[in-house]
Amino acid sequence: MTSLINNSKSTLFVAAAVAVVSFASARVDAALIVVSNNVVFDSIVASMNGSVLHEDFDNYDGFYASGLAGGSGDSSWVATADGGLYAIPGIMSTNLAGRALTLSFASDNVFALGGDFFNTDINFGDAGGLVELAVAGVSYVYSAASDTDFAGFLSTSGSIDSITFVPFGPAGASTYASARSVSVGVIPSPAVLALGALAGVVTRRRRN
Repeated sequence: MTSLINNSKSTLFVAAAVAVVSFASARVDAALIVVSNNVVFDSIVASMNGSVLHEDFDNYDGFYASGLAGGSGDSSWVATADGGLYAIPGIMSTNLAGRALTLSFASDNVFALGGDFFNTDINFGDAGGLVELAVAGVSYVYSAASDTDFAGFLSTSGSIDSITFVPFGPAGASTYASARSVSVGVIPSPAVLALGALAGVVTRRRRN
């Protein structure tokens, strides 16, 4: 197990990954860069001639059946959860406690994805606790101290088609997976491949 702790944001990432290189607010592993700061996330996307599109969920309120579609163009998404979804303006959540919420993306141009992922109580109050995130076949667990703790991922090997988040551990059975201010990074493929090659070089140099 390898961990990255960002004390300034009270954020803990625990990753079952290998070949890790640590940075101040980002980490590179075999396929993903994990970022715990939204400014760093936006900067990395911009450095690769990409753009960040935002979903703030401001226009959603009430119960929705699983399979809710939103966004447009490259930021189009579909939200699914067992038992459906429930939202208030600014927050998308599951309708049932302890369930996973998945946001799926059809565009092949989504190489970066981030947002504020956290747990809420039945009244949408911040419940704290641990959140498990699954992206590109890798799971991460982090401590969401507030509803503004950011977690971001940039793929160096292929587009990101979904992110799944769920309350982690026994305490999660009574809390609701929630998200606000999701950032969708649209990046040209050649730039991503170049970044992946650079990550490989850095990793090999660390082994020598």
